[in-house]
This record gives sequence, C-alpha cells and structure tokens, in this order.
Amino acid sequence: MKESKKLWICLFMIVLILPWTANGFERIKFGVISDPHLAMPAAGTEDEFKMQLSSVDLMKNAVKEFNKTPGLDFVVLTGDITLNAEPWNVEMIKSIMDGLRVPYYVVLGNHDISPVPTPPKPGAPPSMGAYIGVTRSTFAWTFQGHGFNGPDLWWSDDPVPGLHIIGLDTNVPGIWGGTVPANEIAWLEHDLYANRDKLTIVFSHHGFVTWHKDEESAAWKNYNWFPVDNAAEMRAIFEKYPQVSFVINGHRHIGQRYKKVNDVYYFVIPAVSSYPMRYAVFTLTPDELSWVSKDIPISKKVLNTAKANCIGEPGEWWRCSDHPKGPAGDKKMLEFFEAKEYMKGKVPVRFKPQRYGELRVPSEELLGAVVR
Repeated sequence: MKESKKLWICLFMIVLILPWTANGFERIKFGVISDPHLAMPAAGTEDEFKMQLSSVDLMKNAVKEFNKTPGLDFVVLTGDITLNAEPWNVEMIKSIMDGLRVPYYVVLGNHDISPVPTPPKPGAPPSMGAYIGVTRSTFAWTFQGHGFNGPDLWWSDDPVPGLHIIGLDTNVPGIWGGTVPANEIAWLEHDLYANRDKLTIVFSHHGFVTWHKDEESAAWKNYNWFPVDNAAEMRAIFEKYPQVSFVINGHRHIGQRYKKVNDVYYFVIPAVSSYPMRYAVFTLTPDELSWVSKDIPISKKVLNTAKANCIGEPGEWWRCSDHPKGPAGDKKMLEFFEAKEYMKGKVPVRFKPQRYGELRVPSEELLGAVVR
C-alpha cells in the first residue's frame, strides 16, 4: 500500500512538472540583422546610401561576429536580403548565412520581390533596366527549414522550449510599402491562440509603429510606407494576446531603438548595408529582454564613405523634413540614424512563462485525495 501511495505521488508530481518542462527556459540569446541588400559586384553596382559594393564583406563580417558570440541560440534576418531579388545575390547570401554555427530564420522584405523593370540609369548598360528578379516563392523555397516550411510566405517555430517566434510577410508587389492581408491575419490569430502558453516574439520587415512624424502621412516622400498600412489593426492583435511581448522589424535603415505601445515593445533594427551598419544581440530571460547593438567590423574607409553618403547626395531621399541640408541638419540627421542612446538597454517581459522555480508543492489534502 505504501509503495502504491508513493507511485501515485510520483505520477502526480510528473503531471504538475510537465507544463514547466515544456514551457520553461532560463536564458536565451539571439541575434538579429536586417537589410543587407546584398549585391555582388555587377554592372551598375556601387557604394551609395546602401553600400552595395561593400555589402558582401559586411554580411560575412556580421556572420563572423555572431559565430564568436558565446551562448548564441539562433539568428533572425528581417528582410531586404538582396539588392533587388537578383538570383546570383540570393545564392551568395544563402551561402553566407549557411556559415552560421547556429540555426537561423529569414523573413522577406520589399526588395525580395521581383522588381518592375525601369529605365536604366544614365551610363548604365541597357540590360540593367530590363532585368527582372526572382519571386518571393523562390526565396521561400531557397530558405526552407529557416522558418519557411512549405509554400507559405509566413511561418512560426519554437527555437527553444517555451519560446515561440513568428515571421510575417508584410510585402505588397509593386510598392515598397506593406500590409498584412486577411488570410495571413487569420493564420496569425490561429497560431497565437494555439501557442498562447509560450512567450512570443513577432518578426517582420515593415514596422507597426512610426519612428518620425514624417511617417504619419503620405505628405513626405510616402514615408507612411515604412509601417504597414493596417498597423493599428495589427497592434490590436498583438495586444489581444498577452504572450506577445516583443515585435521586431527592419526596413527603416536607422539605428536600433524601441517604442512601448500598450505593454508591447516594438523594436527597429539597423541596416547591414547603410550607416551606421550594425547588428543586434538580444538576451531573453523570463523576466526581461536586454540587448546590445554592435557595429559590424569594417575598414575605416568603408565606414567613412557610408557616413558621408548618408548625409551627402546619395542619402538625400533619407532626410526627414527636419533634417535640412547644412551643418545643423547634417548633425541632426546623423544623431537620428546613430541613436547611440539606444545601443544598450533592457525592458521587462509582460508575459511570464511557467518555470521550475515557480513550482508549488501540492498540499497534503490534495495529495491525499489523489492517493485515495
């Protein structure tokens, strides 16, 4: 009888512990890079605001830095993988990413869609204007197993027990703006409901909040295309599910920063291809998310060229309305892009996954009821 009682107690404890073993984690470290716009040397390729000729070296160096990062669990690339969906650039960045020593995930950006042919730039070969890249589906099949699992352009996965990550496709063919269509929203809601017991991070290319007043309307260079056009609807979905604590995107080509909206933290990641050319390393515990934004190692010549191109003629389109030409405007523009005050930080997790340390020993009455 005593042996039977011990057996029942052991079984009861196993049942209690299972949720914690399934959903608990102590510390996770992951890297995020965005907007490499990778461009192998080809006709018309040059270092402009996006450092095209330097993009391969920048990407290789970012991978090297990740491989030297102790305790790294995985890496996420948040879109604009290639310059303009050129097949040779798809092949090259796949080979570079495959050099990572940890699993990696990919979401697609607006430059990962076959572009609409345009007239060539003055002096460029006529073929450059006629070139048409590959489709998003080609990217999805190229990166199968790196988030993508089948033909869908969005995905979800559990890289470690207790953490659920989602990769959204926010792209619209023909424009550089974004949206999340109805069928993808339906999938997202189903996925969030099915995984409501796991802390969840959403990754995308386009954002869901604004980082400058110029993004609030189409009045300034269509800057309203930086966030998705149904951003308010998407934020409401994220807020609806408490496990969604963090949303991370690229696209904006500015230094890393974050914004808290109704208990959800939204992060934007710097571009690999443009000044200040950084990558991010996040450390996640059940209580907080901390991060450091790091410069990608590169020669001073490349760094100085990227900085000069940012505030010079190549970066003219990227000037906001309050960054006029001249020393004062240049200084303000560089401060906006560098965002040095956000290079390190930490924020709390609003959703607390179950952990071993929170296990409560059942009362004698409850144990007695089970044994009886």
